Parts: sequence; structure tokens; C-alpha cells
Amino acid sequence: AGDALVAVGHPANPFVADAGVADLLLLPHGGELHAIARGAAALVRQPANDPARRIFSVAWQPTPATRVASGDAAANLLDAALDRGALACAAQAIGVADRLLDLAVGYAKERQQFGRAIGSFQALQHALADVKVRVEYARPVVYKAAHTVATGGATRASDVSHAKLAAVAAAQRAARTSLQVHGAIGYTWEQDLHLWMRRAWSLERDFGDAPYHEERVAAFVLADGAPIGPGRTFRPDTP
Repeated sequence: AGDALVAVGHPANPFVADAGVADLLLLPHGGELHAIARGAAALVRQPANDPARRIFSVAWQPTPATRVASGDAAANLLDAALDRGALACAAQAIGVADRLLDLAVGYAKERQQFGRAIGSFQALQHALADVKVRVEYARPVVYKAAHTVATGGATRASDVSHAKLAAVAAAQRAARTSLQVHGAIGYTWEQDLHLWMRRAWSLERDFGDAPYHEERVAAFVLADGAPIGPGRTFRPDTP
């Protein structure tokens, strides 16, 4: 009973995020899933590109008493953890992209060059509009994946992978464009820009990188009888 903070280790991630403050660690080992109290594991803080993230390597010993699942049950739990983790990354990426775009637009309205705001230049407007299009394309993809995960839809894996690919791509484009809009001042510590950029970069590899999720989407799309097409895109349980 009560609330607890659980940190989940997954083979897709080399380190375990927030293990230093978790009440319990769920860790895979040899086709099994084990629950370990934080005090029973040796944690070593690892450097992270994103200063707001705390990631740890974990040394521990599995025992029969710590085993909570094995075989297919453990594999299914790890798959569910991966999908939920990747979905959380996708949702964060949308928020990061929104913020990066806001920073870029705000700066473009203020920064003066050649006697006018740089946001009045068409080339800059096109670059910012491209980011906006990518973000608004990715947003409903993330919503659909969240619905599929919440309802246990059969297309959970492909929907989540599609969401992470689209959202992270939008965040990466937003990061590059925002840095270009800010110019030299964007490289300074005084600007918050670098914090959001670092988060965008970190999210790209968490819970599966782009090639991993591209393979999952490809496996779904290329399968015989795949339920794809305009009439089925937002109906995850269509037979």
C-alpha cells in the first residue's frame, strides 16, 4: 500500500535513470525480471549530457527471492516497460520541441538586424514554420500511441515507435533551428536554450534509438495483412 518510486532497467538503456532516489529497482537478468531494493545494489553515478538527468550503472546479484517474473511473463513486462518508456520520451519530446520553438520565435521578434526584427526575414519564417509543421504532425501521433497503450491495442509497439520517431525528429529539428536563430548567444550558458537542446539529444536514445524503432515500424508495415491505410490509422483495434 502507498506510493513508491520504481526505476526500471531495460536492455535498451545502458544505465538506469533515477536509480539513486528510487525505492525499488526492476532489473532484467537472464530472461528473468528481479525487484531489488536500492540499498541492495551498488550504484555509480554516470556523466550525462543533460545536467537535469541522473543516470546510474547498477551492480547487483539476482537471487530466487528477488525474482518476480521469468520466461514469457518477464518478456511481456519488459516489452510493456519499453513501450511506456518510449511513449514518455515521445511526450517529453513534444514539450521540448514546443519550448524550443517558443524560444526561437520570441528571440526572432526581439533581435534586430539591418534595422528590423530578424523574424521579418522570409528565410527565417520558413525555417520556423517547418519546425511548427513537424511538431503538429508529431503531436497526434503521440496522442494515438498514448490511446493504444492505455487501451491495450494490438498495434501498441508500432504506434509507440512511430510516436517516438516523429516526436524526437521534431525536437531535433527544433533544437537545430532554435540554435541557428539565436546565433552566437545560443551557445552561452546564460541562455536556457542549451538545457532544452540537451534534453532533446538525450531523449533520442532513451528506450530505443531511431534504427530500433524504425525496424519495429517496418516489421509492422511489411507484415502480411497489416491494418494500414487512411481508414484505419486512428482505429487501433480495427480487425
